[in-house]
Amino acid sequence: MQMSPLMPDQGDIPECKLSVRELLLHALVIELEAVERYRQLADMMEHIGNRKVAHIFAKMSDIEARHADIIDEHIRGRRLPVIPPSQFHWRGPEAPENADSGRLFHLMTPQQALSLALDNEKRAFEFFADVVDDSTDETVREMAAEFAAEEEEHIAWVEQWLAEEMAQDGHTQ
Repeated sequence: MQMSPLMPDQGDIPECKLSVRELLLHALVIELEAVERYRQLADMMEHIGNRKVAHIFAKMSDIEARHADIIDEHIRGRRLPVIPPSQFHWRGPEAPENADSGRLFHLMTPQQALSLALDNEKRAFEFFADVVDDSTDETVREMAAEFAAEEEEHIAWVEQWLAEEMAQDGHTQ
């Protein structure tokens, strides 16, 4: 799956020129919040008896936790800046992989949960792609490109799982 770094319907998005330390902080927050959100989704799906999708979300939570560990390794020896929540470079009020809590509900279907996850992964990809496009610092661009590639992989997985879930229920995409 190949995604365009610039999404056509984005409108006026502010430039996102981050230093290496700021990028690492943003990336760490994205991953840690994704760990939490995917754990919530796994718990919800387990509660309604959909163990297959619960397992997918638990796996995504574990993958995001490993990414957070990798980012933590990049951080070692660096002092991260302190950024107030209002000054993070998100497109909305929350980190890209942290869906609006209002979209989470106890009895959501597996398709709704997977669609939510897909939206989260796409927003994370777009965030890192924007950093690649906006930065003039080659180190920042390389790191952001690596993070964007990881998000692209997540998008492909979630799209596959969503298609499988829909096929199982007799729906087509």
